[in-house]
Amino acid sequence: MTAFQRLPDAIRHDPVFTYALLAAALLALVSLATSVARRDVAVLARPRILLRIVGAVLAAFALAYLSALLAQAFGPSALTRTVAGLERFPLALVTLAYGPGIGVVVAALVAGLQANGWLPGWQQAVFALELAVLGWLAIYPSPRSSRWAGPANVVLAYALAWGTGGLALLEARTGAVTPAALWAQQRPALLGVAVSALLLALVPPAAYRRAFPQSRIAPAGPGRDPREAVAADPWDAADPGLRARDPMKLTYPDLPRAMVRGRRHRELEPLPRYLDEDVPDGD
Repeated sequence: MTAFQRLPDAIRHDPVFTYALLAAALLALVSLATSVARRDVAVLARPRILLRIVGAVLAAFALAYLSALLAQAFGPSALTRTVAGLERFPLALVTLAYGPGIGVVVAALVAGLQANGWLPGWQQAVFALELAVLGWLAIYPSPRSSRWAGPANVVLAYALAWGTGGLALLEARTGAVTPAALWAQQRPALLGVAVSALLLALVPPAAYRRAFPQSRIAPAGPGRDPREAVAADPWDAADPGLRARDPMKLTYPDLPRAMVRGRRHRELEPLPRYLDEDVPDGD
């Protein structure tokens, strides 16, 4: 009997599996709905951005292959787990930059490159859920605005995905969620999550804006790419900080932008000399 055939019976008779699966489905639904609303996968139509995302997938695959070679040569060790954990870093980076839809795409590509059969395993499915949740969390707090947002989102996405879909997978495989089984499931990935979080802490917000432009989950305001703001707000396209610095922007929003920019950059001419002189009071 296959896993698909056992699924209805497990849902009816195993409440732990059922609730964990429903929670994972809710996370997936919210993340994918956000992806559809933001149309974040539209960035794949831009060749330069597509090359960046494909490069991240190839880097992750190369790290996974290197880890397999090290495991064959030296056996399982902390070194091989660290190299294997580095696979998460490039995938998490592009997911934080471009959103949940891109997270699902890169997870599917990596799973396809690593799968032995026609379909990827359930382990890869939970990993895809993790990246989808990570892209959803990247909307706020955004790593384009705060350095700590990337590491915090990585840890939280891992906890949410493997605390729901991971528990459902563990329950389906072992029939009971015990501390020993939970540790055996999570131990290979914990080091990778920690290493990825540390590396993401080294990436400043400005690096996201320069290396990953035109993101559809970028926050509004000074941190947004001016090219993204043209359609939404031409004022911000001219000067992203104009709304906060210029009271004219709030008082007279219909003035032409050229007039406002000219007023900001034009210096006042000195008053005529006769206006500076004291005029005696007349009778």
